[in-house]
Amino acid sequence: MTSFLLPCGCGVDISVTSSQAGGLATCPACGREEPVPRLRDLGKLRAAAAPRGKGDVGASRRWTGMHTLVLAGSLLAATAGLLSLSFTPPEVEMFDDATIRSSAMRAPTDEVYSAWATRLVHASVDRPPTEMEAKSKARSDYYHTLRNGLRTAAAVGALAALAGGLGVLFSARKVDGR
Repeated sequence: MTSFLLPCGCGVDISVTSSQAGGLATCPACGREEPVPRLRDLGKLRAAAAPRGKGDVGASRRWTGMHTLVLAGSLLAATAGLLSLSFTPPEVEMFDDATIRSSAMRAPTDEVYSAWATRLVHASVDRPPTEMEAKSKARSDYYHTLRNGLRTAAAVGALAALAGGLGVLFSARKVDGR
Protein backbone atom coordinates (compact mmCIF):
# COMPACT_ATOMS: atom_id res chain seq x y z
CA MET A 1 0.00 0.00 0.00
CA THR A 2 1.38 3.41 -0.97
CA SER A 3 2.14 5.85 1.81
CA PHE A 4 2.10 9.63 1.49
CA LEU A 5 3.77 12.34 3.56
CA LEU A 6 1.35 14.82 5.13
CA PRO A 7 3.18 17.96 6.36
CA CYS A 8 2.41 18.97 9.94
CA GLY A 9 2.53 22.55 11.22
CA CYS A 10 5.56 21.63 13.38
CA GLY A 11 7.61 20.69 10.29
CA VAL A 12 7.44 16.90 10.66
CA ASP A 13 5.95 14.75 7.89
CA ILE A 14 3.21 12.32 8.94
CA SER A 15 3.01 9.08 6.98
CA VAL A 16 -0.57 8.41 5.84
CA THR A 17 -2.21 5.84 3.56
CA SER A 18 -5.24 5.92 1.29
CA SER A 19 -7.31 4.20 3.98
CA GLN A 20 -6.92 7.35 6.14
CA ALA A 21 -8.18 9.69 3.37
CA GLY A 22 -10.75 12.20 4.67
CA GLY A 23 -9.90 11.46 8.30
CA LEU A 24 -7.41 12.76 10.84
CA ALA A 25 -3.78 11.77 11.41
CA THR A 26 -1.87 12.40 14.63
CA CYS A 27 1.63 13.88 14.40
CA PRO A 28 4.16 11.66 16.18
CA ALA A 29 6.28 14.68 17.16
CA CYS A 30 3.81 17.27 18.53
CA GLY A 31 0.62 15.19 18.93
CA ARG A 32 -1.50 17.57 16.87
CA GLU A 33 -4.22 16.07 14.69
CA GLU A 34 -3.97 17.04 11.01
CA PRO A 35 -6.76 16.54 8.48
CA VAL A 36 -5.84 14.00 5.77
CA PRO A 37 -6.92 15.10 2.27
CA ARG A 38 -9.68 13.20 0.49
CA LEU A 39 -8.76 10.31 -1.77
CA ARG A 40 -8.84 12.41 -4.97
CA ASP A 41 -6.41 14.96 -3.42
CA LEU A 42 -4.15 12.44 -1.72
CA GLY A 43 -2.00 12.12 -4.86
CA LYS A 44 -0.95 15.78 -4.49
CA LEU A 45 1.08 14.84 -1.40
CA ARG A 46 4.67 13.57 -1.68
CA ALA A 47 4.95 9.79 -1.80
CA ALA A 48 6.79 8.27 1.13
CA ALA A 49 9.87 6.19 0.38
CA ALA A 50 9.14 2.53 0.99
CA PRO A 51 11.11 1.27 3.98
CA ARG A 52 13.48 -1.65 3.30
CA GLY A 53 12.34 -4.05 5.97
CA LYS A 54 12.23 -7.82 6.18
CA GLY A 55 8.74 -8.09 4.72
CA ASP A 56 9.41 -5.80 1.76
CA VAL A 57 9.95 -7.11 -1.71
CA GLY A 58 13.04 -5.21 -2.81
CA ALA A 59 15.18 -5.37 -5.90
CA SER A 60 17.00 -8.43 -4.62
CA ARG A 61 13.73 -10.35 -4.32
CA ARG A 62 12.41 -9.78 -7.83
CA TRP A 63 12.43 -12.56 -10.43
CA THR A 64 15.55 -12.29 -12.58
CA GLY A 65 17.25 -14.22 -15.34
CA MET A 66 19.30 -15.99 -12.68
CA HIS A 67 16.12 -17.29 -11.07
CA THR A 68 15.05 -18.57 -14.49
CA LEU A 69 18.41 -20.30 -14.85
CA VAL A 70 17.97 -21.98 -11.47
CA LEU A 71 14.46 -23.15 -12.36
CA ALA A 72 15.32 -24.34 -15.87
CA GLY A 73 18.52 -26.05 -14.71
CA SER A 74 16.77 -27.80 -11.86
CA LEU A 75 13.95 -29.00 -14.10
CA LEU A 76 16.41 -30.24 -16.72
CA ALA A 77 18.54 -32.02 -14.13
CA ALA A 78 15.57 -33.70 -12.47
CA THR A 79 13.82 -34.71 -15.68
CA ALA A 80 16.91 -35.97 -17.48
CA GLY A 81 18.17 -37.73 -14.36
CA LEU A 82 14.89 -39.56 -13.82
CA LEU A 83 14.60 -40.46 -17.49
CA SER A 84 18.15 -41.83 -17.53
CA LEU A 85 17.18 -44.25 -14.78
CA SER A 86 14.37 -45.64 -16.92
CA PHE A 87 16.56 -46.33 -19.97
CA THR A 88 18.27 -49.58 -19.13
CA PRO A 89 19.24 -51.92 -21.95
CA PRO A 90 16.87 -54.85 -22.06
CA GLU A 91 18.35 -58.12 -20.93
CA VAL A 92 17.77 -60.58 -23.73
CA GLU A 93 19.03 -64.10 -23.80
CA MET A 94 21.18 -63.84 -26.89
CA PHE A 95 22.33 -67.44 -27.10
CA ASP A 96 20.36 -70.58 -27.23
CA ASP A 97 21.95 -73.99 -26.71
CA ALA A 98 21.92 -74.85 -30.40
CA THR A 99 23.83 -71.68 -31.35
CA ILE A 100 26.49 -72.31 -28.72
CA ARG A 101 26.89 -75.97 -29.70
CA SER A 102 27.09 -75.24 -33.42
CA SER A 103 29.67 -72.47 -32.86
CA ALA A 104 31.77 -74.73 -30.66
CA MET A 105 31.55 -77.57 -33.16
CA ARG A 106 32.70 -75.39 -36.08
CA ALA A 107 35.62 -73.84 -34.18
CA PRO A 108 39.07 -75.43 -34.07
CA THR A 109 39.70 -77.49 -30.94
CA ASP A 110 42.56 -75.29 -29.69
CA GLU A 111 40.27 -72.17 -29.77
CA VAL A 112 37.54 -74.00 -27.87
CA TYR A 113 40.06 -75.18 -25.27
CA SER A 114 41.57 -71.70 -25.00
CA ALA A 115 38.11 -70.16 -24.49
CA TRP A 116 37.22 -72.79 -21.91
CA ALA A 117 40.54 -72.30 -20.10
CA THR A 118 39.91 -68.58 -19.69
CA ARG A 119 36.34 -69.24 -18.50
CA LEU A 120 34.82 -67.75 -21.64
CA VAL A 121 35.12 -64.32 -20.04
CA HIS A 122 38.28 -63.03 -21.65
CA ALA A 123 38.26 -64.93 -24.93
CA SER A 124 35.65 -66.22 -27.31
CA VAL A 125 35.39 -68.34 -30.36
CA ASP A 126 36.02 -66.27 -33.46
CA ARG A 127 32.79 -66.20 -35.45
CA PRO A 128 30.51 -63.57 -36.92
CA PRO A 129 27.56 -62.54 -34.73
CA THR A 130 24.15 -63.97 -35.47
CA GLU A 131 21.36 -61.66 -36.63
CA MET A 132 19.78 -61.76 -33.15
CA GLU A 133 23.14 -60.94 -31.50
CA ALA A 134 23.73 -58.03 -33.87
CA LYS A 135 20.25 -56.60 -33.21
CA SER A 136 20.66 -57.04 -29.47
CA LYS A 137 24.08 -55.33 -29.57
CA ALA A 138 22.68 -52.43 -31.61
CA ARG A 139 19.75 -52.04 -29.20
CA SER A 140 22.08 -52.19 -26.21
CA ASP A 141 24.37 -49.56 -27.77
CA TYR A 142 21.36 -47.32 -28.46
CA TYR A 143 20.14 -47.55 -24.86
CA HIS A 144 23.64 -46.89 -23.47
CA THR A 145 24.04 -43.84 -25.73
CA LEU A 146 20.60 -42.52 -24.79
CA ARG A 147 21.19 -43.06 -21.09
CA ASN A 148 24.62 -41.39 -21.20
CA GLY A 149 23.16 -38.44 -23.14
CA LEU A 150 20.45 -37.99 -20.52
CA ARG A 151 23.01 -38.17 -17.74
CA THR A 152 25.06 -35.51 -19.50
CA ALA A 153 21.95 -33.32 -19.84
CA ALA A 154 21.24 -33.82 -16.12
CA ALA A 155 24.79 -32.75 -15.27
CA VAL A 156 24.52 -29.66 -17.49
CA GLY A 157 21.17 -28.79 -15.85
CA ALA A 158 22.65 -29.18 -12.38
CA LEU A 159 25.59 -26.94 -13.31
CA ALA A 160 23.20 -24.33 -14.76
CA ALA A 161 21.10 -24.41 -11.59
CA LEU A 162 24.24 -24.05 -9.48
CA ALA A 163 25.50 -21.12 -11.56
CA GLY A 164 22.09 -19.43 -11.40
CA GLY A 165 21.89 -19.99 -7.65
CA LEU A 166 25.30 -18.42 -7.14
CA GLY A 167 24.26 -15.52 -9.39
CA VAL A 168 21.11 -14.96 -7.34
CA LEU A 169 23.06 -15.17 -4.09
CA PHE A 170 25.76 -12.70 -5.14
CA SER A 171 23.33 -10.25 -6.77
CA ALA A 172 21.21 -10.27 -3.59
CA ARG A 173 24.29 -9.54 -1.50
CA LYS A 174 25.30 -6.72 -3.81
CA VAL A 175 21.82 -5.12 -3.62
CA ASP A 176 21.66 -5.54 0.15
CA GLY A 177 25.14 -4.00 0.47
CA ARG A 178 26.84 -6.99 2.07
